[in-house]
Amino acid sequence: MRCLCVFSLLLLVSATNAGWIDEIISQVGGLFHSYEEAPYNVDAKHTGYEERTYPAKKWVCSEEQSDDGTKVMERIFWRLFRYIDGENQAEVKIPMTVPVTTEFTAHREQDSYKMCFFVPEQLQENPPTPTNAKIVVALRPQMTVFTRTVGGYMITSSDWLSEAANLSELVEDDGVQVSLVHMFWAGYDAPLKYWWRRNEVWFPKV
Repeated sequence: MRCLCVFSLLLLVSATNAGWIDEIISQVGGLFHSYEEAPYNVDAKHTGYEERTYPAKKWVCSEEQSDDGTKVMERIFWRLFRYIDGENQAEVKIPMTVPVTTEFTAHREQDSYKMCFFVPEQLQENPPTPTNAKIVVALRPQMTVFTRTVGGYMITSSDWLSEAANLSELVEDDGVQVSLVHMFWAGYDAPLKYWWRRNEVWFPKV
């Protein structure tokens, strides 16, 4: 009863500012709304990280090269979002899934960023065909990765590469070599979710 009263008081106080109400609704929705997640098996748990296998599945992807990873990832995200929002030959809306992965490959001049959304299981057999030539539906082969989950916001390439450096130390302490020039960055949360965020760097097992 006390919690209910406190929550009611918060709503009453914030009623003078519609923005506060919108933010509360967004936060509650972000905390309890769940998205379909790409399936995987945990093969082994190590000190500070784990080994997972992702089965072969279809993902919808778009790729660009750029020397500004932050801007290019934002651009690709909205391109893919328009696809699931109905910009496809079937003109159907596709549920959002997680994670949003970015395959990062470092090059001498411009780095490569390939962002993908997991295709929901109900559409795996026949995903809608993209109308944007920069978008493709691809079968990602089975993949085993080394990863761990970290919180907070991972916005820039530097954020992801910093986590990659930390994770690589844990993995390589066990005698396993990983590449810092090719990896996956996996994000699970909307920007307005401020707490209990989930981010992961994936190092493919060679």
